Amino acid sequence: MPECLVRYFQMDSKDLVYLKFILEAYEGLATLSTEDGKKGVIRIAVPCGLENELEKLLHALRAEISFCEVEPPHFTSSIEYRPDCREYSHV
Repeated sequence: MPECLVRYFQMDSKDLVYLKFILEAYEGLATLSTEDGKKGVIRIAVPCGLENELEKLLHALRAEISFCEVEPPHFTSSIEYRPDCREYSHV
């Protein structure tokens, strides 16, 4: 899948399984991979032209699961886990 946009999020591992299941149901929308399992940091890669569709899905999922958009791990020395975070912002 040619990537156009890569976004990083932090979430609880129980929510990660649910999000992966949802993304797989939307075949071709995005791929999810774990960047740091201990801190709950994931990477979502989106093909060109589907960025808005992913944004709509993430917005809808905010009512069901907790996640925060974070800086890419290689740009920050440490990411602190924020279990209370329900908001995210597009970086």
